[in-house]
Amino acid sequence: MSLHHFNLFAKTITNLPAQAVVRALDLECKMLEDDLEFHRLTFPEDAFSILCFRQFVGTANIGKAMHCVKPLPQDHVEFYKETIGRLVQANELLPIAMENFDYTFLSIA
Repeated sequence: MSLHHFNLFAKTITNLPAQAVVRALDLECKMLEDDLEFHRLTFPEDAFSILCFRQFVGTANIGKAMHCVKPLPQDHVEFYKETIGRLVQANELLPIAMENFDYTFLSIA
C-alpha cells in the first residue's frame, strides 16, 4: 500500500453509518497490527495515525482522555474530529469525547 491508505480508510469510515464505525475501526486496526507483525507495512505514518485514533476511541468510550505521543497530520486530525462528532451525535461515544479529543490531539500541535 502507499500513502493512500489513510484516504481509503477515511472514505470507508465516511460512508458507514455511525453505529458501524467503531467495529470497522477495530477491524482495520487488526489488519494493521497483523501487517506490522509480519513486516508487510509500507505506510507506517498512516498506520500510526489510525492505530492512535483507535486507542483514543477506546479511551473515549469510557470517558477518559489519553496522551498522543506525537502530532498527527492536520488532515487526519480534522477527519478524526468530524468522526468523533458523528459518534457523539449518534450516542456511540460520551459527549466528553469532544473535549478529550481537543486535549489529546490539539494540545500537542
